[in-house]
Amino acid sequence: MLLFKLLQICSSLTKYRSCPNLDIVIRQLNYDFYHDLLPIIAQWASDHTQSNPIKPLQVNVTARVTYTAAQARYLLANAFFLNTTKGYGSIDLIDLYHIPFDRVAIERIRCLIEYFHLSSQQQNNNDHREISIERYLYTEELPDWKKQLVPIQESKVNVFAERMESFEEANGFVDFANKQIHIHSITSSATQEEILFSCCPEAFLAILVCDTLRSDEIVILRGCKRFVDYRGYGEAFQFIGPYPNQNPTHIQDILVMDACLSNHFSRRHIDRDLGKAWAAFFKARDEIIVTGNWGCGVFGGDSM
Repeated sequence: MLLFKLLQICSSLTKYRSCPNLDIVIRQLNYDFYHDLLPIIAQWASDHTQSNPIKPLQVNVTARVTYTAAQARYLLANAFFLNTTKGYGSIDLIDLYHIPFDRVAIERIRCLIEYFHLSSQQQNNNDHREISIERYLYTEELPDWKKQLVPIQESKVNVFAERMESFEEANGFVDFANKQIHIHSITSSATQEEILFSCCPEAFLAILVCDTLRSDEIVILRGCKRFVDYRGYGEAFQFIGPYPNQNPTHIQDILVMDACLSNHFSRRHIDRDLGKAWAAFFKARDEIIVTGNWGCGVFGGDSM
């Protein structure tokens, strides 16, 4: 009965509400969405055995919550039907569906549909994969930088000319985040963090569970698989297709460290950002971390 109701809801999205972007994406697909994929998404959304209450990661507390890939899929499938759970933020998709003919919104919806499509093909092998969201308060652990005389070894820092996503040997991947992770909502925007979350949709769960980050806190997301490949940034953002390696030997950790707005080279902000980077690298325990040249655009920073 619930499955039938969800199917009715989805049919009504384009019939009774203005959802032009969703309709455009569905018409672009090379398969019959309503026959081949929609019933599967509805089945996931109605499978309440995968329901896992939102467990808040509050300020000033080091804590960790875990979900399985199937539980993440349950939440995202319900978000597709606009049946969303409210946490610190919201994963409601109505802004993507509703803004008339918005190109970035269309591309972000296409990424989510691809996640569902690939998940339908990988379901049996993917259900029990663990996704963890870890929040760290590190004030008492920070080194005294004035006493740190360890030289940086050139061999430990390498310049990679391609996209940061393309360096698959890396164990960790930096998200230059908003202090409200992914601005605590899903909108028609394509900053680095928003592109990252569209390519790794399981990361959207962090919007629900993470309170606003303070200047002495970071978050690490583990087990969020990359499903989607893309090109471009901002208004040029575009879905390409499935990420080429759907069976990686390891899934990169996502190191969430929020940037400050402007004045990045003031003493206070240098210490703040150095602390964020140290904590994220130290807590991740990753041998190779890729950072890219991000964090100097939307936050008004200096790339020098």
